[in-house]
Amino acid sequence: MAVHSAGTDVGETLGNSTPSLGEDGMARSVALFVRALRNAGLAVSPAETLDAIAILSHIGMSDPNKFRDALALSLAKTCQEKESFYATFERFFGSFAFRQAPKRTLVSRSDAAELIGSMRSGVSAQLLNELIDPVLSGKRDLLSLKVQRAANENRVHQIASLREKREYIERLSDYLGLNELTNFIRGGTARSEVRHLHTYLRDELAEYMDVQYKNHVDATGKKVILDAALKSQLRHIPFEYHEAIRNVIRKLADRLVRSHRKKQSNAARGQLDIKRTLRRNLAYEGSLFDLKWRKSKRKVATVFVLCDVSGSVSQIARFLLLFLYELVDVLPRIRAFAFSSDIGEVTQVFSKQPSEMAIEETLFQWGKGNTDYGRVLRGFRRMCSNELGPRSTLIVFGDARSNFYDPGLSTFRELANRVKQVYWLNPEERQQWSDGDSEMGKFAPYCTRVDLCRKLSDIERFADRLLTNSR
Repeated sequence: MAVHSAGTDVGETLGNSTPSLGEDGMARSVALFVRALRNAGLAVSPAETLDAIAILSHIGMSDPNKFRDALALSLAKTCQEKESFYATFERFFGSFAFRQAPKRTLVSRSDAAELIGSMRSGVSAQLLNELIDPVLSGKRDLLSLKVQRAANENRVHQIASLREKREYIERLSDYLGLNELTNFIRGGTARSEVRHLHTYLRDELAEYMDVQYKNHVDATGKKVILDAALKSQLRHIPFEYHEAIRNVIRKLADRLVRSHRKKQSNAARGQLDIKRTLRRNLAYEGSLFDLKWRKSKRKVATVFVLCDVSGSVSQIARFLLLFLYELVDVLPRIRAFAFSSDIGEVTQVFSKQPSEMAIEETLFQWGKGNTDYGRVLRGFRRMCSNELGPRSTLIVFGDARSNFYDPGLSTFRELANRVKQVYWLNPEERQQWSDGDSEMGKFAPYCTRVDLCRKLSDIERFADRLLTNSR
């Protein structure tokens, strides 16, 4: 196996020999490979990258197996990461073009000269020598080297989007002279074998750029679709992308947790205790080396979440519940309630089961029937009236559509007066909040804030605000 990649000088041969890249070339190659690993989901740190380069500086790149194993030792830790590493390694360092021969025999060796002769009056001699002859004579390594050089000159490793993939294919086609062959075919005099040859060349370039896109942008091939899904409404995301969305939610929640945990540790010190600080620093002749802080005990607050899980909003509800339960390390105590026509507490369901199973059970048990806000609010008051207080937060997720039942405004006003803050998350557009049976306009005056909640970015923004205001 030849060890090379886009963005490096692969030397003059691609067979079983390995090019000598030098320290700069090796470091650059490893850096690009690390980016490919990160695109494949491996968390490779800068320190691990430097370790890999240091190891390779001793063992070199002459032995492909040692080279691969040294990188695996430095950059992949778990068994799952090893599996992903080897797949990425093979794709990255074995990603030269024209590895595959044409699927159908274009012409026999004895007829190759005749075919080339039929093209002499239509295309340049350079194209025949550098593009056509290597394929027909079985010397595709020469063409692979030419493609690699073209990729280096056009900085293919800098590809950043799916749209750019087509642009790079055109650049490589132009570099190879393939566009000249295209024009010759359009003239209408080309033999069928030439058309098949043209198709083979185009397909191989497209395959090469597909591998480069996976190496440098998206190893799974789903990033573009997932990015589009994240920007769209959560209720419209197909089921097959739910697992990917859940993984994104966990990463976003983890980022928020780390950010707010740091803020909490900084805030936990309290105010500087001047008297204690002066006493403890008498021995230092007035220099303040040992600072003492006033510590105040804070009562644990509770966040009450009322989540509409009826059919019309259940798709968004599942992601909201998952996000909130990924924040348990930094949020105050959470008590969750699900409702449609009736309400029930699901806190214990989530504490005893994995979040995905708990969400499915919650949707199945409480997602039946028409939403009745008046009945739901009165039921919540019976269950939690004595526990609501000035440090409590009430979160309601729902479209505020009462199905023309009593919306329970007086009950909601009473609950809002007993807690510190009330947030309402509505999955409908604001212009719909006064249509038909929507009571959002009547609930809104008793809320601290009413936010639109249709996309993952809406949930993330709300969670960040909730963490900030709950400290």
